[in-house]
Amino acid sequence: MKQTAHTPRPVLLVRPVVLVTLLIVFAAGAGEAATWHVQADAAGGGDGSRDRPFATLQQVEAASQPGDMIFVLPSTGPLDGGIQLKAGQHLIGLGAGVTTGVTTGASAGARPTITNTSSVRYDGDAIRIANDVLVENIHVDGAARSGIFGVNAANAQIRSNLITNNLIQGNDLPRLERLWPDGFVLYQSQGNHFGGITLLACGRAPSSYCSTHAPTVPAAADTGQTVIANNVIRDSNLEGIMLLTDTGVVARFTINDTVVKDLSQNLPKPEALDPAVGIVRSRAFTLIALNESRVELDMSQFLAENFAPPGDYAADGVVFLTGGNAPVVNARVSQLTVLNPGMTGQRNNGDSIEIQHRGTTDGVLNIEMTQLDLRDPASVNIKILESQDPTNSTYNLSITDSVLTNANPAGNVDEQIRLSGASNGLKAFNLVVRNTTFSGMGGAVGILNANDAETITVLVEDSSLSDLTASPGTSPVAAVTVTHPADKTIGTLVVDLGGGSLGSRGGNRFVNNAGLNVSVTNANAAAAPIRVDASNNYWGGGPPVVAPATPPDVPDVSVSGPVMFRAPTHLTVDPGR
Repeated sequence: MKQTAHTPRPVLLVRPVVLVTLLIVFAAGAGEAATWHVQADAAGGGDGSRDRPFATLQQVEAASQPGDMIFVLPSTGPLDGGIQLKAGQHLIGLGAGVTTGVTTGASAGARPTITNTSSVRYDGDAIRIANDVLVENIHVDGAARSGIFGVNAANAQIRSNLITNNLIQGNDLPRLERLWPDGFVLYQSQGNHFGGITLLACGRAPSSYCSTHAPTVPAAADTGQTVIANNVIRDSNLEGIMLLTDTGVVARFTINDTVVKDLSQNLPKPEALDPAVGIVRSRAFTLIALNESRVELDMSQFLAENFAPPGDYAADGVVFLTGGNAPVVNARVSQLTVLNPGMTGQRNNGDSIEIQHRGTTDGVLNIEMTQLDLRDPASVNIKILESQDPTNSTYNLSITDSVLTNANPAGNVDEQIRLSGASNGLKAFNLVVRNTTFSGMGGAVGILNANDAETITVLVEDSSLSDLTASPGTSPVAAVTVTHPADKTIGTLVVDLGGGSLGSRGGNRFVNNAGLNVSVTNANAAAAPIRVDASNNYWGGGPPVVAPATPPDVPDVSVSGPVMFRAPTHLTVDPGR
């Protein structure tokens, strides 16, 4: 293998905003868009002009019409109360770019700042969006719920905004509980679907998620192309970005140049409260597709870092989840960096990327991932999870040009890519790994099947699965582990590490591992054999040693049950040097 593996670097590409439209002044004539100005420390009695701006969000909201421009002038304090935008409006902050220099902490000074400190108006959301709106260069600070919230807002653009201190309220839990009729919004097992940016998209159905949260908003068949770019979300007690689709809607999202970091850092441990409460959802990015919705996602240059302190937190970096009947997700992810610099360990999950069918029927997740940099999770770098007995699930996943590692002693790790969990039947799981480096605690790839499965295929080529160690207090696991239980059926299960039917050319490295390099167990004696091809790989210079081995040889490979292992050729020179 040529040393061509791309080593991603943490992405901090939030650029200063350039607002070419800011010097444009629109006449408020018949049929033309009007321009309005608002400023937190403006004198009363303003008319919305640049020289006499409105002093409140309520004033500019009442005066403006669909398609108008609203400019927020910098102030030392925020405009409170939140704002509901109308279709086609642009909400733009004047002055310097609010994201400049804030990836290591927000600086003081006059800014175009909006908040909503009470749930009385718009449930505490700072900015609510509508169709065809632009929100740009706004600092959302201290909102009681979402920073930017939208329901069926088609073709929205959310660019170059800074969102901080949402759901903080001094970490006063009794005050936060009083904001919500059903209790503190964070401490809910599956009900916390609010983030710095929260977008819901739903079609027609009385049971849709949108009918609960926004019953007066018309249903949507297609929400067009939503752009979320150059935003920073940090120092808040919520999720970073939450996208939820339901009931047959078609939605397309482009997300790039985004930073989400330092979430829920000062919250108490939920299990230590009296009475103890449910886990905290503290994720950097979540996409939930429900009930025949169709989602297209392009995500690039996304940095997720530091999601939660130790405790009963579900602190995943990036989550793709389906539910209901026949949702489909097509996602392309590149230059995603997920870090855990505090080396915290969470009692509930703690994965860099989680991919899940949750009680879904006929769900499809197609996810292409490239140039990932995933480090130090509390659990798994990429977890594929079957939960609440989904039926007929399909996963098509690829990982290329990536680096996965783990040195987190607080975690509970096994494999860095892992398929786990039980369901009513797995239709297809197809995994491709190319030009990717695995190292650190745990193994590299684990197919821990507990399902009746029609098809499972794994292709690995030109990758380094080396320098893998055991986590503290545990036994080492194999670099590649495949298991199938005795009571489950299987159609096809093929692992191609080189020279097999899937087309892998091999070129993989298996050296310096604490455990076996390959371990395959098929506990169903009546099942079709699991086939493993492993030609043209480097095992230290010689052919792989299959257990049982005669000392001083140390086995590379262990097989049990109906398994066919083939490795007729091997590399004598380390392709990684």
